[in-house]
Amino acid sequence: MRKLQLLAGIAISALALFIVLRDVEWSEVLDRIQEANDGLLALAALILVATVIVRTLRWRAILRRDSRVRLWHLYGSINVMYFLNNLLPLQVGDLGRAYLLSELAGVSMTRTLSTQVVERVFDVLTLLAVLLILALFIDVPSDVRAPSIILAAVFGSLAAGLLIAASRRERALSIADRLLRIAPAASRPKLQSMTASAVDGLAGLSDYRTAAFLLSYSAAIWLSVGLVVYTCFQAFDLPLGYGPALFIVVATTFGFFVPSTPGSFGVYHAIVIAVLTNVFDIEKSSAVSFALVVHLIFYLPPMVIGPAFLWLERDLWRQSSFWTKLRELRGAPIPEATPQ
Repeated sequence: MRKLQLLAGIAISALALFIVLRDVEWSEVLDRIQEANDGLLALAALILVATVIVRTLRWRAILRRDSRVRLWHLYGSINVMYFLNNLLPLQVGDLGRAYLLSELAGVSMTRTLSTQVVERVFDVLTLLAVLLILALFIDVPSDVRAPSIILAAVFGSLAAGLLIAASRRERALSIADRLLRIAPAASRPKLQSMTASAVDGLAGLSDYRTAAFLLSYSAAIWLSVGLVVYTCFQAFDLPLGYGPALFIVVATTFGFFVPSTPGSFGVYHAIVIAVLTNVFDIEKSSAVSFALVVHLIFYLPPMVIGPAFLWLERDLWRQSSFWTKLRELRGAPIPEATPQ
């Protein structure tokens, strides 16, 4: 199944690239890229780095009971997640992020994964709210409205379920225990422990003040991402405002539901080019040059920050269970960690 999904992603990405790039005048595209304002592109990259800091603060708010977790470890783990997702298929970075935090701070993978579910729900609800607001000012294509309504219903229901589970912990665990009766008896204690950890990861939602903070963080995150795209508009001297920038953010983010290669090569470019040319009447060469560069703006920072974080925290890896097992399998002595 996973191989099929990977092959489908590669095929879709290749097809998307072929469709949007088959009639491009590459000399014009290169001219547009060379004419872009490098200073504004650098500013866009810095805004993106700051956006990840806001995302880190939101994650810490969700993990509020784990006060021992360092902000630096959370920031690094998020960048490592993006780094892995840019290189590997099937969103492996999400698991890597959970494993990394478990090694760095002792937070269970199940708890970390549950906090990521909370993040996704807030992200989607925020983006849907942005899309509904934009629909008042931008002529949203009709084929976007129906999927938006469906997504709103699905994630609204999921959010309601998470709120109920967070506010009624014992009731949620009781229901989970009944469902786990079908599991083998030997595995039930472990599954019950994982379930309790997952429910604890939703604890922040039971506090309405915390939920309001999370909504504020989510709005700040996506408005900042929109600012990244808007700054790139200015760098390419495109006659578009902040609203179209947010619309591209919404379209490309929901586009991640479409199978593609790691880093969303092809699919991301196809969505941006289609929106610019079909919705905002931007000339094809300008749209292609913009799509190529803005994708790199989002792609490159975690490719630098993620490995740098792993290198700076390499002494902790020498104490991790993964490193220990790897060295044991190779039959080599396990090195001592360098004193901090």
